[in-house]
Amino acid sequence: MKKILAEHIRQYWIIYLTLCCVFLAGVVFGALGVGALNPNKTAHLTQFLNTLLEEQPRSINPAFLRQLAQDNFLIMAGIWLLGLTVIGTPLVYLIVFTRGFVFGFTIAFILHIKKLLGFGLVLVTLLVPSLLAIPCLLLGSGLATIFSFLLLQGKSNGRILKQDFSYYCAASLLVSLGAIAAGVLQGYFSLLGVRLLVF
Repeated sequence: MKKILAEHIRQYWIIYLTLCCVFLAGVVFGALGVGALNPNKTAHLTQFLNTLLEEQPRSINPAFLRQLAQDNFLIMAGIWLLGLTVIGTPLVYLIVFTRGFVFGFTIAFILHIKKLLGFGLVLVTLLVPSLLAIPCLLLGSGLATIFSFLLLQGKSNGRILKQDFSYYCAASLLVSLGAIAAGVLQGYFSLLGVRLLVF
């Protein structure tokens, strides 16, 4: 499996490099967006963050874990659907940029508001689960982009893409399962972070 993944990334490294750059650009713009907030907006978001932390479940809540897993799955399903269209690639890149923006904004805002406590909160609740979530996002987006290009090439030369479609669906399913696992991990680590650093 590792050899297949390494060969796949080596073959399409340009696509994955651009996706990584788009995601990092989103992170940077998200972090810069915190500095652009006016005091009223900052106060409102601070209150929202404190309320969110207070309302975090203190024990394992299956409904909470299921919601996080479902959110991740829906994102991956949307990316998969966009890959089935020739014109879906820009939207895939937009999703990657948006996820990066939210990620960067969230980290920067928590660090800005919570200072040292925020560093621990970010590390436990965001960065650790993202070690799985971000690669799944980039892999799913890369697969969708590659298949869109294959569709475009197939339409131009009349090639039938049944085998490519099967590979695309199977690989996307595996990546989606990873994203679901990342959502569950995020739930557990969110609970751990809140227990250790907030309550």
